[in-house]
Amino acid sequence: MVAPLGAALFLCCCLLCARASPLLLFANRRDVRMVDAGGSKLESMVVVSGLEDAAAVDFHYSQGIIYWTDVSEESIKETVYNHSGSQQNVVISGLVSPDGLACDWISKKLYWTDSETNRIEVANLNGTYRKVLFWQDLDQPRAIALDPAHGYMYWTDWGEAPRIERAGMDGRMRKIIVDSDIYWPNGLTVDLEEQKLYWADAKLSFIHRANLDGSFRQKVVEGSLTHPFALTVAGDTLYWTDWQTRSIHACNKRTGEKRREIIGSLYSPMDIQVFSQERQPHLNTPCDNGNGGCSHLCLLSPRDPFYSCACPTGVQLTQDGKTCKTGADDVLLLARRTDLRRISLDMPDFTDIVLQIDDIRHAIAIDYDPVEGYIYWTDDEVKAIRRAYLDGTGAQTLVTTEIKHPDGIAVDWIAGNLYWTDTGTDRIEVSRLNGTSRKILISENLDEPRAIVLNPLTGYMYWTDWGQNPKIESAYLDGTERTVLVNSSLGWPNGLALDMLEGKLYWGDAKTDKIEVLNVDGTMRRTILEDKLPHIFGFTLLGDYIYWTDWQRRSIERVHKVRASREIIIDQLPDLMGLKAASVSNTFGTNPCADNNGGCSHLCFFSPRGVQCSCPMGLELLGDLRTCIIPEAFLVFTSRATIHRISLETNNNGVTIPLTGVKEASALDFDVSDNRIYWTDITLKTISRAFMNGSSVEHVIEFGLDYPEGMAVDWMGKNLYWADTVTNRIEVARLDGQFRQVLIWKDLDNPRSLALDPAKGYMYWTEWGGKPRIVRAFMDGSNSITLIDKLGRANDLTIDYADQRLYWTDLDTSMIESSNMMVPSSFLLFSQKTAISRMVLDEQQSPDLILPIHGLRNVKAIGYDPLDKLIYWVDGRQNVIKRAKDDGSQPFVVVSTPNQSQAQEKQPHDFSMDIYSHSLYWTCETTNTINVNRLNGETVGIVLRGDHDKPRAIAVNAERGYMYFTNMQERSAKIERAALDGTEREVLFTTGLIRPVALVVDNKLGKLFWVDADLKRIESSDLSGANRITLEDSNLLQPMGLTVLGDHLYWIDRQQQMIERVEKTNGFRRTRIQGRIAHATGIHSSEPVDMDEYSAHPCSRDNGGCSHICIAKGDGTPRCSCPVHLVLLQNLLTCGEPPTCSPEQFTCATGEIDCIPLSWRCDGFSECEDQSDEQDCPVCSANQFQCEKGQCIEAHQRCNGEHDCQDKSDEMGCDSNCLPNQFMCSNGQCVMATQKCDSFSDCSDGSDELLCNEFGKMPIQETPSHNSAIVPVISVLMSAFVVAGVYFVCQRVVCQRYTGPNGPFPHEYISGTPHVPLNFLTTRNSQPGTYTGISRKPIISSMSSGAPLYDRNHVTGASSSSSSSTKATLYPQILNPPPSPATDRSLYNTEVFYSSNSPSTTRSYRPYITRGIAPPTTPCSTDVCDSDYTTSRWKANKYYMDLNSDSDPYPPPPTPRSQYMSAEESCPPSPTTERSYFHLYPPPPSPCTDSS
Repeated sequence: MVAPLGAALFLCCCLLCARASPLLLFANRRDVRMVDAGGSKLESMVVVSGLEDAAAVDFHYSQGIIYWTDVSEESIKETVYNHSGSQQNVVISGLVSPDGLACDWISKKLYWTDSETNRIEVANLNGTYRKVLFWQDLDQPRAIALDPAHGYMYWTDWGEAPRIERAGMDGRMRKIIVDSDIYWPNGLTVDLEEQKLYWADAKLSFIHRANLDGSFRQKVVEGSLTHPFALTVAGDTLYWTDWQTRSIHACNKRTGEKRREIIGSLYSPMDIQVFSQERQPHLNTPCDNGNGGCSHLCLLSPRDPFYSCACPTGVQLTQDGKTCKTGADDVLLLARRTDLRRISLDMPDFTDIVLQIDDIRHAIAIDYDPVEGYIYWTDDEVKAIRRAYLDGTGAQTLVTTEIKHPDGIAVDWIAGNLYWTDTGTDRIEVSRLNGTSRKILISENLDEPRAIVLNPLTGYMYWTDWGQNPKIESAYLDGTERTVLVNSSLGWPNGLALDMLEGKLYWGDAKTDKIEVLNVDGTMRRTILEDKLPHIFGFTLLGDYIYWTDWQRRSIERVHKVRASREIIIDQLPDLMGLKAASVSNTFGTNPCADNNGGCSHLCFFSPRGVQCSCPMGLELLGDLRTCIIPEAFLVFTSRATIHRISLETNNNGVTIPLTGVKEASALDFDVSDNRIYWTDITLKTISRAFMNGSSVEHVIEFGLDYPEGMAVDWMGKNLYWADTVTNRIEVARLDGQFRQVLIWKDLDNPRSLALDPAKGYMYWTEWGGKPRIVRAFMDGSNSITLIDKLGRANDLTIDYADQRLYWTDLDTSMIESSNMMVPSSFLLFSQKTAISRMVLDEQQSPDLILPIHGLRNVKAIGYDPLDKLIYWVDGRQNVIKRAKDDGSQPFVVVSTPNQSQAQEKQPHDFSMDIYSHSLYWTCETTNTINVNRLNGETVGIVLRGDHDKPRAIAVNAERGYMYFTNMQERSAKIERAALDGTEREVLFTTGLIRPVALVVDNKLGKLFWVDADLKRIESSDLSGANRITLEDSNLLQPMGLTVLGDHLYWIDRQQQMIERVEKTNGFRRTRIQGRIAHATGIHSSEPVDMDEYSAHPCSRDNGGCSHICIAKGDGTPRCSCPVHLVLLQNLLTCGEPPTCSPEQFTCATGEIDCIPLSWRCDGFSECEDQSDEQDCPVCSANQFQCEKGQCIEAHQRCNGEHDCQDKSDEMGCDSNCLPNQFMCSNGQCVMATQKCDSFSDCSDGSDELLCNEFGKMPIQETPSHNSAIVPVISVLMSAFVVAGVYFVCQRVVCQRYTGPNGPFPHEYISGTPHVPLNFLTTRNSQPGTYTGISRKPIISSMSSGAPLYDRNHVTGASSSSSSSTKATLYPQILNPPPSPATDRSLYNTEVFYSSNSPSTTRSYRPYITRGIAPPTTPCSTDVCDSDYTTSRWKANKYYMDLNSDSDPYPPPPTPRSQYMSAEESCPPSPTTERSYFHLYPPPPSPCTDSS
């Protein structure tokens, strides 16, 4: 158990004061705890909780601080044990698996081991001045212990050569003291009193001790340990933790006797310490006085003067032996994928120190500026260039735009410039060291530029290119005078280093696996190293050594550039990238750029020609060749694959704008306000734009272009106009390519150049057709006129806005028309296999516009959501339904195939949208179902399916709550209508159809249109199926799509490759709209939505409150429904899982009744409240007869004299011939002649007992005298029957004594009626607290009424009015029913309410109904105990009977003595009644005997 921390600390203090027994401090992985070694309750007290993986633990007693290592978080932490468990980080970097920890309480130091980095380190208690003491000849160091009084440290190593070593606490005098009979030395502790060393071996299962020098070794515990891990000592007792027993044990430290368990059932005990002042006695040391005179670390030592000064890792001690240098002189800077590290080259340990810099995602290249002390690096994931100081502080992001894959970086520390290569943009760029004044130096003939180095002293730069033609090049620092140095025998020249003193260039090749060198002039190439270099990447040089990183070996190595001697710096460090060796503060050399930036206002480049001032893109250099300005005027022109810029104010002409991806630029324009240029590329068939400095290149238009020769920018309206010579169109869009529209497409003949005058509102263009001309029009395309019609081919147009003059080089013009700039509200969409086009229809019959939607494959059907402006389509290749904006943005899969194994289970054929409930109805070819999804992709479920159904085309009429679909059954095609939930299904047409392929509904007109591809006919009807007419049946070759827009009906003829239309009401004025449409697959129209009508729709707000399907009813209210796998719950809003019915039962879709016998399905009478048992009734087989109301019976039951159909239609129209000894009833039934007028209705219609007077009696043959003895017997039987009838009537008369809803319930009624289960539900008008009562009508009148004697609503619980649903509710069990003929399975069927393994197929009460009398009563004396049965008792039950009906007599309620119906303890309950009230089976009879 864990005591609260406050109580634990109080107990701790009391125990310490009393000195009763030691406190044990131990790590338990998830927490650090204390336990009293001699306590009675042996409760552990949590010091700090919520840890990941606490391993080693120690403390500083006088300061009250507890330290521990966490091997999962790779950290060392501390807590003050009276500060409520708060944690502080001590060391959080450079650790991997800190297994051991020891606190030097004298000189206030922390020592630790790391079994992964194989180091032993020391630091101040706060983690500062961290130093590596040992890094060599360590394999798996674990436990560590200190003896500060003598200046020694001890540690275990359980690697390949297990041993125990000791050394001075300053890292000197290292010695192995135990290396025999040792395997897994886990635990280690020093007995300060007796100067003994104890250790535990988990493999050999012993605890041994020895002198501190390893001599006089003795066993303490041996052979009986399972897995000892850590140990400690206090007084005469030795304590240790055991992994396997998860306990802390103790024994005598000398003999091993008195072994006992201190505490068990721990989570995972790890390191352990005795938390006591005796374990940390106070001593005076040389480090107490002024830190021993040391500037940083004062470490205790076993030899005189018993201490030594030390410096943090990588820093050297000066000659005075006490003072440390300010830092490392030479460092190796390493870029790993997610961090930067610094390695001092001054010290032999080569310890890597992680710089504390956040958000490094994928660092690649690294360099250093010795002047300002900044590290610069590139990050390929965040696409940025960043910098920070050498200690990791002051991190800044310098460049973030137009960066794709920055691979190389180099610092010009003299001029203060930063160079980098980018393999994504294929450029070499430069900026100031702070990221300003950016300029592209080289952008041509670069394939994959990577490493780059600079020589500011000579003015050269060098770089590698590992592209298709790998090479190493050089150029001046301003990018001029470019020269190839090496272009042969290269593979992947990744690394590059420059020896400026000797004028040599070194590189590493990751493909040829070589390190080579040549002179900077390209001569004297030779190989330095070619062995074991699997994949060089980072590469640098400092002094006499070349350093590199190797991806495959995961190492940093170096080689002497002359002797070729090789050495590993760091091994097994993954994700190594760039490398830079640098002298931290040693700067050498200068050039004129060092003095006042060479007099340049922006960029200063030193080259062999001297100082060259330069300007960033967008600025021009004045005549003084020093100052950059923003020009007011310049000339831009194209030259095939390049675009040039010439200043009109300076003499610096012919500047090439560094653009990428230009193939053949044609038309050109610019937007001065945005400082962007726009151009068309007739090879790429695109319109693109970029900033004037060449950055941010992007395609504006990349679909539907063929030969864009002319283009112009409307800088006032922010629109872009262009002319396409091949498509003969002039189009317009916003400057970013959105809202694209065709302005002019008719009467254009090779339009070429465009010019705009936005101030006047005019546009001008030239044409090169048969009659070349120049045309002017309004900028919306209207009011076009020919200005010049007698000229040759006009190549270009420009306008003098001051003089209002038009200039051209060869002119031509044509006529133009327009549409609104915004997205049209009414339009047609049509699809081809790999394209979707939009057509705006107006008086000029606008042509199609291909929409820029990517990845279209085998488009089969299309649709449009006018609310969210999204286009939907069926992708026949992937068998999914997708959507996107008309500009191709926001692509999304609405209906998807989850995985490959289910790829054939979904094959969408057609779909239609309900915009009010945001639902998508779609048909599936493989499952032959109609499915519903939300427009956000959420699955609703299946709403229609059948064994013989094959729904294909579908049209949703959400305004009226219906859907229409074609059903391509094998025998014949149909057009059907159903409610949106699949109910109310109705066949509209079965004749005159072969292959109807498309449907469309016109809600406003109230019409349904369809097209039959085989009959080649377009027809229409009312939405109910009436008034069917043919609109078009001539010259239709392959009609396949249909839609309504405005007053017209549009369709696609795939064979004729065109779109046509007729007037939708009469089929007149057939018109061809568009031709030459290859592989057309679908057509759809969109019109604006009336938002008032939309808001008034009951399903438009929150889906009408429905969880799944919302259907608009005729009164404007919503009706909620469910897919086929769910049922509507009682709140009439939410769908839930359906009840479980037996295989012999039918499950109602909704309502309060769950299960009915399967034989009642499709019998012409609705037992289910929602009438679902009479919907979708199957077609009868050839061996069956179909009743008028759809019920199927066996064919031999037709005209057999018995009514097998519920509607009695099986006995209608029968010509029956009865035998001579039989009587033929009025309905054709044959009964025995002796049954005529025998006072019993043997005919089902009672005709054998009609007209029974003296003349109407059947002649009875005289019987022989020996039969006269039968007469008395018959008389006795008749008398008994009459007595039974009188008894029955008496019981009914007694029931009339019930006076009202508040009167007592008569006991006689309970005793004298047959039994029925208590699952009759209340009707809507039955309010809680109101007893519905027994019908006051005489039973005879109810039997003689025209209604059937047996009302199904009473049996099923249904009502003629809708009522609350109780879906998923099981009906209660029959409570102690008295035996009765009615309970016999052949006569009384409880299958209506209870699931059974052998259910009866006989309907309840049917034998009695046939006879026309009530069922026999249950004897009152059978199973009823005498007690009053009150109304309140009756109504206390959840389910009570609706006794208002006047149809047939009711079975009795359960026995009054049932424990559920009476509080009186007269009848012992049956075993079944002891269970839950809800049960699937009726209980056995009560053992209560007759009380009378």
